[in-house]
Amino acid sequence: MISKFSPALLAVLVASMATVGTSHATHSSKLGGKADLVGMVKKGTGRAQGAVVSITEVSGSYSAPSHAVTMDQRDKEFLPHVLAVMKGTTVRFSNSDPFFHNVFSSSRVQTFNVSQEKKGDFTDLKFDHAGIVPIKCHIHASMKAYIVVLPNPFFAVTNSSGIFRISGVPAGSYTLKVWAEGGSTTQAITVPSSGEAKTVIQL
Repeated sequence: MISKFSPALLAVLVASMATVGTSHATHSSKLGGKADLVGMVKKGTGRAQGAVVSITEVSGSYSAPSHAVTMDQRDKEFLPHVLAVMKGTTVRFSNSDPFFHNVFSSSRVQTFNVSQEKKGDFTDLKFDHAGIVPIKCHIHASMKAYIVVLPNPFFAVTNSSGIFRISGVPAGSYTLKVWAEGGSTTQAITVPSSGEAKTVIQL
């Protein structure tokens, strides 16, 4: 359901646009027209940073980006903590720490085990199957992250204010999916043929 914004909430959305997590797409809808989907994800009484918002039902053929996207290891953390990519994307795991890391996942979506002995080492891995891939380090048990692999480019990750924007969504009615560490939900959404659709989602 599309929610109407209060003046205060609208002001927060506008102020947050400069750092919003955004996905861009160039697909044209058979229904005619496209619009941006912009909104906020809430969790409990706060806002959900690092939530992945996606529309997986959009038909069409899409190409993954030709360049690799990076998940870095720095100060014994994976950065970013949540990385959303389109299937077929290459992810570069890089080591910015001056010590040994061992990156692995036992996920059914993709299983791998990569050793990186020193600062500057990197490994490129292609993610060809949609799903959620938990990432860990064998050496440092506190390190964890997630790669969310999606079938099309209509997705975004919420910023520190819980705000997201998905650009160029073909007009139509969809099921909006939201995943965050520790929770998920769905919501019906109707995207107009121009302008913006606005929504607030509660996890």
